[in-house]
Amino acid sequence: MSVLEPQARLAVRSVEDLVGLVPYLIGFHPEESLVVVVLQGGRVVVTARVDLAAVAGEAALDSLLGRLFGRFPDAEGWFLAYTDDDRLAWDVLASCVELVGLVRLGRLLQVGSSTWRADCPDGPGGTITGAVGAAAAEAAVLGLPARGSRRDLAAGLAGPPGTDLEALSGEAAERSAELQALGVRGRRRLLRRLLAAEEPPSVSDGVRLALLAVRPECQLDALRDLGQETADRQLRAWSGAVRRSLGAQRPSVLGLLGMAAWQTGDGALQVVCLEQIDLVDPAVPLAAVLDWLNAEVVPPSAWPELRGAVLGALTDLFRAADPPASRRRR
Repeated sequence: MSVLEPQARLAVRSVEDLVGLVPYLIGFHPEESLVVVVLQGGRVVVTARVDLAAVAGEAALDSLLGRLFGRFPDAEGWFLAYTDDDRLAWDVLASCVELVGLVRLGRLLQVGSSTWRADCPDGPGGTITGAVGAAAAEAAVLGLPARGSRRDLAAGLAGPPGTDLEALSGEAAERSAELQALGVRGRRRLLRRLLAAEEPPSVSDGVRLALLAVRPECQLDALRDLGQETADRQLRAWSGAVRRSLGAQRPSVLGLLGMAAWQTGDGALQVVCLEQIDLVDPAVPLAAVLDWLNAEVVPPSAWPELRGAVLGALTDLFRAADPPASRRRR
């Protein structure tokens, strides 16, 4: 599941507005998905996307909706089933009605590849033209991404191409020796400088960031620095690092990128980072943090209250994974 809590509240004035806005809200054009848009006072406050197949059973859907409406008990839900399978769409949408009740129900929509239909299988409908409406234009101005598909998003996190591996391995060896010579304080100063940069990292700086990301003290420093005012810069930095990360570096880089994505409100990127970590090393501590944030639908605005507890839990996990004899300044 991916979740978005827009930092700027977006107004929805019509069904056409909502259909055009959803790809910006979740970060890509959904396929075979259920999208739940939670509105309060006519404005989007949170959006969640899940695979339709994952909520075909009522228990999983009940869990998802319970978490969403537990946070917003007075809000209304608009439910969109993205599929050309009419029966699947309206079965899932009917379950949504049963679980949330009519009081909290906004609209039901089936959105196919070229048309949409509202309220019921023979209800009012329209054509998906691809034209950008007012709400979608507003989302684009606010910087919300709308990637072609979830596959495009995952492809962007796949790491360096094979043709670059030899050059990156040589670069990593040089930068590793450089970082070792800096010592703990020097590495932490370098990390602060790289995360504060206004431009995407160079190849060398991307390699440095990837090497720093595997060090527990640097992960903790990055999370101490993370906030809504710094999240865009961290997102840019770790996006550059993930394209230069090798082997064992990737899970930590993806974890830090996922945390920055969550803080910027890019729930789709957050979830895909977690999925990529699961393919490489699901035991890294940041994977547990990302999984918990996603499962509990924790909004980015809660980070200042949670930061201390998360840092404490991560510190304990790092200590447990590091044999006592190795805990020296290095």
